[in-house]
Amino acid sequence: MKIWKLVSGILSMISFFIISFQSCAVGLVNAVEDNKGDTSDAGGIVVAFGLLVAGIVTTALWKKKSKGGDISLIILYGLTALMGFANLGTFRDLVIWSSWALICAIMAAIALVLHSRANITESNVAPHTASSFISSNVKNECPNCNAKVDADSEFCGSCGHKLPKHSYCPNCGNPIEANAAFCPNCGAKQG
Repeated sequence: MKIWKLVSGILSMISFFIISFQSCAVGLVNAVEDNKGDTSDAGGIVVAFGLLVAGIVTTALWKKKSKGGDISLIILYGLTALMGFANLGTFRDLVIWSSWALICAIMAAIALVLHSRANITESNVAPHTASSFISSNVKNECPNCNAKVDADSEFCGSCGHKLPKHSYCPNCGNPIEANAAFCPNCGAKQG
């Protein structure tokens, strides 16, 4: 999706110049032929500036995976397509540029869905994070000298006494029996 963002951003900025010249030509024709009801020249200018702004935002965000950036691209390209389709007149090429904006909006929506799925997958690593948090932050008490020791320590750092083995659920951190098949707190399967 990164390459798509870069390519679509560059093409959108280049199309700004093409559409601007075409819209100026359509405006000139409308003035000569006295077509007062035709709004395709103004619609072309709106589409041109919409694609320019969307192209700048797209190229600025092409390396980033952010939901906000994808949503802003959907809005920018979607509004540009809507304005283009709403102002069709004698300038029939406006359909092409509006369709390009619509395709870019759809691609930004696909990128948003893919980024959302990637975030869900990354959040599934929480059990491993929980177990590392527990082993580094939970303290036990030595039964011999009552000194505080880390939960994953095998011997007391103060007196050298061998510590009893305690187990903790890697999902929620609740203390459990060493041979428990499931956590009594969260129900997660152990082992």
